[in-house]
Formats: sequence, C-alpha cells, structure tokens
Amino acid sequence: MPEMILGVDIGTDAVKAVLAVPGSRSAIHVIAAETVRLEEGVDLDAAMEKMAGVILPAVPSRIRCVVSLPPSDIMFRQVHLPFHDDGKIKKTLPFELEPLLPLPVEKVVVDYLPLPDEGLLVAAVEKEKIRKILLAVEGRFGDVAVIDISSATLVLPFLEQKALTGVGIVLDIGASSTFAAFYEKNSLIQIRSFAFGGNTVTAALAQDLSCSTVEAESAKIDASYGTNIPKATAVCRQFCVSLKSTIEFMLLNETLHSSPAQIMVTGSGALFEPLTEELEKNFRAPVAVLDTNRIGQIVIDRKLQDHYQPSIMNTALFNVKRAFASRKSFNFIQGEFVRKSIGFSLKKGLRWGAAVLGIMLFVLTVDMVLDYQVQAKQAGTLKNRISRIFQKYYPPPAVMVDPVQQLKTKLAEDKKIYGAGDGHSGVSVLEILKDMSTLISPPLDVQITHFHYENDVVLVKGEAKKIDDVTSVKDDLLKSKYFKNVIINSTSLAQEGAKVNFDLRLELL
Repeated sequence: MPEMILGVDIGTDAVKAVLAVPGSRSAIHVIAAETVRLEEGVDLDAAMEKMAGVILPAVPSRIRCVVSLPPSDIMFRQVHLPFHDDGKIKKTLPFELEPLLPLPVEKVVVDYLPLPDEGLLVAAVEKEKIRKILLAVEGRFGDVAVIDISSATLVLPFLEQKALTGVGIVLDIGASSTFAAFYEKNSLIQIRSFAFGGNTVTAALAQDLSCSTVEAESAKIDASYGTNIPKATAVCRQFCVSLKSTIEFMLLNETLHSSPAQIMVTGSGALFEPLTEELEKNFRAPVAVLDTNRIGQIVIDRKLQDHYQPSIMNTALFNVKRAFASRKSFNFIQGEFVRKSIGFSLKKGLRWGAAVLGIMLFVLTVDMVLDYQVQAKQAGTLKNRISRIFQKYYPPPAVMVDPVQQLKTKLAEDKKIYGAGDGHSGVSVLEILKDMSTLISPPLDVQITHFHYENDVVLVKGEAKKIDDVTSVKDDLLKSKYFKNVIINSTSLAQEGAKVNFDLRLELL
C-alpha cells in the first residue's frame, strides 16, 4: 500500500491535520482531516489525542508525519558569513547567534536558508518545544520526518517551480494572528507575524451589525454583512498600514529591493472581501487566493467533501507536499532529534573503509583549519578598523571579542531599548519601563545598565549598592500587572568592590 503522510499544522489557535496518500503525477488523495481548537484545557497533547481518535481508524499502519510551527514560535535573524560551505556554516552559526538570542544557544535548534544576495535567513526554536511536539505526535501516529515553519511550507512549492520571480507576499490569515512570508528572486526573504486575524474582523463586525460575535462570524462566512461595515473596514485598513510599515522598513534596510507586485492569501480570513479590497488599494497589486492546484491534483475523499475547507486546511495539506520537497527548507529535526538509526554504520568486513574515511576527514580538517587561518587574518584587519568605530561611539566593553558583531548587537539593543514596539505580548517597551520606574522604590540606589525585551521575556542587568537592594527590586517588580515571575539569574561583586552587579529575568503574563 502507498505510504501515508500526515501533515500537522500547529497554529496559535488550533491544530489541523490532513492525512493523504501521494499518488502518481503529483496527485494527492486526502482521506482524513481534522481540526482541534487550542482552548482552555486543551493543550497540544490533548489535541493530538483527540485527532488520533478520528484519523487512526483510516490508517492500516504507522505513518510518516510532517509538522509545521507558527512563525510566532520562531526567532528569525539575518546573518552574513564569509563562506557558503554548509559544514562551516553549521559550525559557525551558534557563535554568531549567541549574542543575538535571548536564550543560550545550547537550548535552541537552528536552521537556515540562503538569501539570494548573500547572507542567511536563520530560524531558531527552543529545544523543549521540539521535544513536546515529538512526544505528542510520535506517541500516537508515527515518526516525524520534518518540523518546518508554516509560512515556509506554503511558499516552498512555488519556489520549487520557480514561479515567484518578482517580489511578493504570502499572507496566512489565522484566527488571532497573520503571518507574512516575503519572497524575492524566487527565494524566501523574511517571515513576520502580525496581531491581526479573523477574530479581529469578527469583533469589529459584531459592532457594525450590533449582534453577538457568533452571529457576526456566521455573517462573515456567508458574506451577508452588507456594505455598511465601517469598523470592520477600519481594522482591515489598520492591518494594511502595519504591513506597509514593515515593507517600508525592509526596503530601507535593503532586505527587499522593491515593493510587492503580487499578494497571495490563505487561512480563515482569506475570503473576507473588504480585506482583499483594502490590500489591493494600499499596495496596488493583485490579490489572489492561494491556488492549491499549483502543488498537483488534489482529490478530496467523498466523506470529507461536505465539511473540508481548503483555505483553513491549506498549510496542513502543503505539509504533506513538504515530505517530498526537492528544495531546501527549514527542518528542526537536527542534532539530538535525529534518530540514531539514520546515518551510516559499517560492518566488520569494511574496517578498511573506516580507515580511508578517517584519512579523508583528517585531510578535510587540515584544509578547513588552513582556510580559516587565512580568512581570520583578513578579518582581523577589518575588525580592528570596526573596533575603533565601536570605541568612538560607545563606551568600550570589558572584553572586545568581535567588534563587528558587538557593534551590531549594541545597535539592536539600542533599538529595543529606545523603540516603542512590543515583545510579541502586546505590551510596549514604554509601558514596561514606566511600570518598572513606578514600582522600584526611589530610595534604592539601583542603576539599570541593560534592557532586552523579546518573546514575552525581559532581561535586565544593573548595579545596586548592596545585595538586599537587588532582593527589594525583585519584590517590587513582582507587584507589576505585567510580570508573572521575576527571577534573579545572578549577582556578583563589581570590580571596584563598591557595588553589586545583578541579572534579572522578568517573564510576562
């Protein structure tokens, strides 16, 4: 019997799964589909258990699984390295990412895609999240071959066909979040998240129609909302403004080189016509619903045809196609998560092969070392020049290790410190700073020297007159309406011995 593939789309509001049998000539036969909302009392494990009751009866044996994560769970960075060799990149990336991530590099899984004009689009996700997914999925269905990012799986089939020659966007409009995948020169350039979704539109419609959200949702699905919907139109327009600001920033820093010429939409909010109209007005580009026929012939089993919704199940369906990708995409099944059975084992009769392999590895290592030494010497001259720029505009740090990266990191920190954005929690930097300045007791002799805010976590470093002051700061901040936990990561005596250095981790509600 042909191999069955289970595409699992783990979203911010729901988990969706499509069980399909790939056929000849790129045909895909969908034989089961299920959606489970992640509501109160329903976590990923409970959702997988519920799905197993629906999907497993249609499966005669274990299946291969492809999982996608929402971009909101991923930390994206753009990195430039002076070489293109995959082995060198994988060895160097952890050192490059260490000052750029709010977590230790040993606690994340990292993968990357090459950008068309040099550089890498790097994605990192917590290892603990990958462990939970593998436990929940493999314990019920079968081996997980790939864990990718939802927006990347939606774009991948078009990249394989070399169909995305210009600049454009694929918008996945979910219930509470929208994810935008930006592409240029037939390459994925960047992925961004927006706090806008179908629920945002439904709430605005309920106000326009003076009805409940349930009735507004029904009107949205049936397109029976009429033309007098100013609040719903306004929220769509506001989303377009946010998207446009993001594009302008990407044009400014040359991540993109021209405005989008085409937009594709999918997800639960993709069929809301006022949103499509606002996108066309703001970007003066054609907006089309993502065409699943581009990935091959899709055959939906008869028993599913009455309730199967393509716009909602597209990502899970594209995950099935991802199992046979011919082009590189993200995959967080790496390192400790790669099965020991995968790889190469030598029989006793091939010991000579092991010796030859050892010699080859030794020669390769020597070549890499010599290559690195030459490049390090060239880079040293450039770093000396950049270190002088660093020292000119910023007080020099205690240790000058990598002036280039340290300067980039300092600029990124300044942007977070002095910007008015948020760390994906909806709470702005200014709100947090105002709350901290109000709560910390004025008599305390405390100076904040470092502030970092990302992924619902605030990292604070500073100096205090004595250790009791650090404890008092912690107790004061625990009274905040924004923080669910305040942890003292470390304290140490300053070099001059007169003050105490401290490091706090503040976790948002």
